[in-house]
Amino acid sequence: VLCGSRRYPIKEPFVELLKGSLKTFLNAMTAPDKTMYPVASQNKQDFFNLVSVYLDACLFPRVLDPVKGPQVLKQEGWHYESAGPDAPLKYKGVVFNEMKG
Repeated sequence: VLCGSRRYPIKEPFVELLKGSLKTFLNAMTAPDKTMYPVASQNKQDFFNLVSVYLDACLFPRVLDPVKGPQVLKQEGWHYESAGPDAPLKYKGVVFNEMKG
């Protein structure tokens, strides 16, 4: 979800928020049945900016883009990966690995 969105079409908005926000807390947590995106800021406008980025990412993720979407899904969801030509295929992916624990 945090790989860009309709209003914020950059590759890693989460990283940009970490660098440039007045936030007091910004994270993402994956549980077996949900992903949580808690945010906090002592600055009211900064808080609304953080919420805007997160809501747009959840409601209009770049994964829905017909051009960029398939690559985002492969990176974040799951894909096959091999260590070499004779090595077996393994499932890989950011969220896939988080869900394994």
